[in-house]
Amino acid sequence: MSTKLAQLINLCLEKNIPFVSFRLPEESDMVTWIQLSGKFNFAEHFYEVANQSGFVYAPFHRKTSFPIVFFEPELIFENDNFEESLIKEISEKESLYPEYKYKFPFEIGKQDYLKQAESFICSFDKNFPKAILSRVQIENKTERFNAGGFFIKLQQNYLNAFCHIINIPGAGTWAGATPETLLRINENIAQTISLAGTQAFRMGEQNINWQEKELEEQQIVTDYIESILKKFKILDYTKEKVQNFHAGNAIHLATKFSFDKSKIQEKLGEFISALHPTPAVCGFPKGQALNLILQTEKHNREYYAGFCGPLNMDEKTDLFVNLRCMKILNDKLALFIGGGLTKLSDPQNEWEETVLKAETLLSIL
Repeated sequence: MSTKLAQLINLCLEKNIPFVSFRLPEESDMVTWIQLSGKFNFAEHFYEVANQSGFVYAPFHRKTSFPIVFFEPELIFENDNFEESLIKEISEKESLYPEYKYKFPFEIGKQDYLKQAESFICSFDKNFPKAILSRVQIENKTERFNAGGFFIKLQQNYLNAFCHIINIPGAGTWAGATPETLLRINENIAQTISLAGTQAFRMGEQNINWQEKELEEQQIVTDYIESILKKFKILDYTKEKVQNFHAGNAIHLATKFSFDKSKIQEKLGEFISALHPTPAVCGFPKGQALNLILQTEKHNREYYAGFCGPLNMDEKTDLFVNLRCMKILNDKLALFIGGGLTKLSDPQNEWEETVLKAETLLSIL
């Protein structure tokens, strides 16, 4: 199964065909969508596609200048359940689009990151408690690297993450394994999760000692989600107690919210636009945190910290925040990593958290 699908993924990349392969958390089947016609859509706002069925790949923010990408389903299959003739058909195609022209995302070293973190921390007060600082780490692509094989190994190693690889002509090839749900709708229930705070996961460790900084960081996200629910007059939601959420080599704090999907069924575009980006990937207040991010970070976040997933497919929606992800370039890999900072943050600890998160992808490479 794995070799055949990996071959097809690599062939689609060679021919620059738009496609996405993904596997939902805790599920065993990989799903692949191939746009054999080459067709896909760009949208400026999520509400333009909110009522359609397809796969959405949205940027961190419109100010990144990267649009929302939307695939309307053409060819869909699970695992390696496709005819051998498909490989022959694609191999005989001319490239559908010219080669993607890109600029390397801006990479900073440790000392510059520490200065940025210190600047963030000095900006905080009681009215501005949190912002997310990210960075890019550039790795050489080895001769042995192949994108299809990487995706297969990624989804095998991170069973409780949303794993994906996507090719967007004009916007690049991305892959990742994110632990964070933005919104899932199944049958009559909608769910979202407040996920924040990070520690290294140590096998066999029973008691996790969470510090005040991590508890505060996660509480800010929780309070924000509750405020959005109330804004949409969703008052009868279920809020589970805070739990530890294991994601690869890291562990996070998580609070799950559930509510009747009918509350947002006619307002999905508005709801997602209000919810995203949450304080888990931007900060709080949103406008102030966004301004600080845009003024400080020297790289464009592009699709990092955006959201992605199948939308309105078989009466289900599964949208995830695009974390632990990388952009696959010709001879390099650009890993995007970040963490939440508050007044209680220590710059050195924040740097080490980004190193820990980078290992999600580096361990597979």
